[in-house]
Amino acid sequence: MSRAGLAAERTALAWRRTAVAAMVTSALFLNHAVTSGWRPAVIAPIGAAIVMAALAGMSYLRNRSLHEGRYGHGSWVVATAAAVVVAVAGIAAVIEFTGPWP
Repeated sequence: MSRAGLAAERTALAWRRTAVAAMVTSALFLNHAVTSGWRPAVIAPIGAAIVMAALAGMSYLRNRSLHEGRYGHGSWVVATAAAVVVAVAGIAAVIEFTGPWP
């Protein structure tokens, strides 16, 4: 395999790890929503879970396109993924600082 092929393989694996991490984060947000009693404040964690699930799907599709040899630049994918992670981190901070914790 050529050097460019190995770089694409490493990048594809990184996108796969991003997809797995996004799925786990989505599950944690859903767990928080379920265990917090379904009050109106669960809208934020459910929204974050949906966004992270979308990021997981996007990351998986980018992984598959790299495996199929469609390298492209994918700069919009990287920018979107970064924006999603920043937005969800903001939501997580709001949940942490405003939650009524015992």
